[in-house]
Amino acid sequence: MFKKVFSVILLLAMMSLPQIVSAEKTDWFNRNFYFRNIRSVIVFDVTPNQNFGRVDTILLRNLQDVYIQNAQKNLRCNVITEAQAQRMLNVESLAYSNPLQARHVIMQNAYQIADAWVVANVDTWDDNSYVKPGYTVWEQRRETRTYYDRHGNRREETYYIQVPVTYPPRRVDVSTIQMTLQVYEAQHGEMIFARKDVRDREDFQAQKGMFGRICNSFFEDFGKKLH
Repeated sequence: MFKKVFSVILLLAMMSLPQIVSAEKTDWFNRNFYFRNIRSVIVFDVTPNQNFGRVDTILLRNLQDVYIQNAQKNLRCNVITEAQAQRMLNVESLAYSNPLQARHVIMQNAYQIADAWVVANVDTWDDNSYVKPGYTVWEQRRETRTYYDRHGNRREETYYIQVPVTYPPRRVDVSTIQMTLQVYEAQHGEMIFARKDVRDREDFQAQKGMFGRICNSFFEDFGKKLH
């Protein structure tokens, strides 16, 4: 009886939690490149797409922190931020007036301070919704009844019955994020590792959590190639 009760509680709990609709990663890497030679990596700031303008500046800074923290935690090598690379290559003033050109200069001269660099683009950051139709399912319902035993003592008995339960139509929010992350070797600027990660979750504005998991997964897998 306890197992039945536990199963019902677990099922209801799972139904109440946001569910992942899809999570898909597509990888490519250069099988001829010896990743273990990488000892220092420039991690450029995340580049948002045009729709990312809806995200406030504070959240964007938080996402950047999460991105760098995951790189430092998983790569176990010297991680150089874009700001640090600007100072090391003396392009801080150029970065202030023309950040894209400054980034290009860093990439051209990356071999002077690092073995590879990483760029990450947020391709999609969207909120959508759909209406889930109403439906009816059979569920167990707990009932109790009182009776008297043969000695005249009052007893209470618990039992379960199957009853139809109808759930009305409801709106389901869906958060979507897609990122492209690429690694280039610094000597010749050739791509050696790339990933496209697409995730959806049935929840409202859940991209921040998925962003963290994407970054952790990418840098964890990249870090494994270095050791």
